[in-house]
Amino acid sequence: MYKKEVIFFHPYFSDGGVERTNLTLAKGLIENNYKVTFLTTNFTNHFLKEIEGIGINFVSLGNKSVSRAIFDIKNFLDKKQEKVYFISCQYYVNVISMIVSKIVKNRNNIKFINFERNHLDEFKYKEGIKNKLIPLFVKKLYKNSDVILANSKETANDLQRFIDKKVEYVYNPTINKRLDFLKDENICEEWFLKDNRPFVLGIGRLAIQKDFQTLIKAFKLFNENKNYRLIILGDGELRNKLQEVAINLGIKNDVFMPGFVKNPYKFLIKADLFVLSSLYEGLPNVLIEALYVGSKVLSTNCKSGPKEILLNDDRFLCNVGDVNGMANKMKFLVKNEIKRDFSLERFKYENVIEKFIKVIEQ
Repeated sequence: MYKKEVIFFHPYFSDGGVERTNLTLAKGLIENNYKVTFLTTNFTNHFLKEIEGIGINFVSLGNKSVSRAIFDIKNFLDKKQEKVYFISCQYYVNVISMIVSKIVKNRNNIKFINFERNHLDEFKYKEGIKNKLIPLFVKKLYKNSDVILANSKETANDLQRFIDKKVEYVYNPTINKRLDFLKDENICEEWFLKDNRPFVLGIGRLAIQKDFQTLIKAFKLFNENKNYRLIILGDGELRNKLQEVAINLGIKNDVFMPGFVKNPYKFLIKADLFVLSSLYEGLPNVLIEALYVGSKVLSTNCKSGPKEILLNDDRFLCNVGDVNGMANKMKFLVKNEIKRDFSLERFKYENVIEKFIKVIEQ
């Protein structure tokens, strides 16, 4: 007999960090006797086998925009007779969730939980009228939420000030047995083995948020003697543009973008330096993972997460979009061994799951 059902609403379910975090949270909930459903619209096949293996119920509302799925979500929730937790992730999706909360039949049976995974700074970098309006809707509609969560203290504090309502924070359950298992896997990829130079590593979607353009430019300055290669793991809409940047800088043969890889951790543990070049984040899993496997790390001091993870240690931080500053820090960190305890227990699976359940049950 299940305690309760937890529904994660995540349209456009693909291969990102939010999906990975939700999978891990779902695993912890199932281990604690909750029933878990992933409700989505569009999706890719990246995590489907893992979803099935964990025992998650996977439901697609069809290939449609999230705004056109409002009544599909309502109808799905109207069929629920028992108490359920409805967890939506990220600002626009949470706004849609709040609209649903006003029209759903059994509102008292449904606990609406908004879970933010990025800082509000996201909207400084996104164009279009939709992204100008979302913060206004956030301010107006989030009052209808039963619980609001963020995955870092800074995001929680800034969002709380913005909406004038309490926001809790729960870190991502980043450090877990899966990471321990995958990090020691051998690298067999031919594209990697045919070049034996040491390497700098970036990981993430090839999208504006990750600002790999700055990383490529900084790598050009860092790698004056051509002793290193830059590997960027991930895929996305900016692939062609980033390849063009590398070509124009004359470093085409030093920059490798092999696309999505199932196990990035085996590369992370071998990297001479991992660089997070993001414009904004929430709590970047990959930075925690890099620290855990023992990689040297450098991150932009973006909002939010890196400063919190790195305990505000300026030796491992550079300014957002600062090509020269990033290159200089890369040179410093590759040359020097700096030992530091980053209190990674905060991000351990068992600790996070315990707090997560406590917060959603409050």
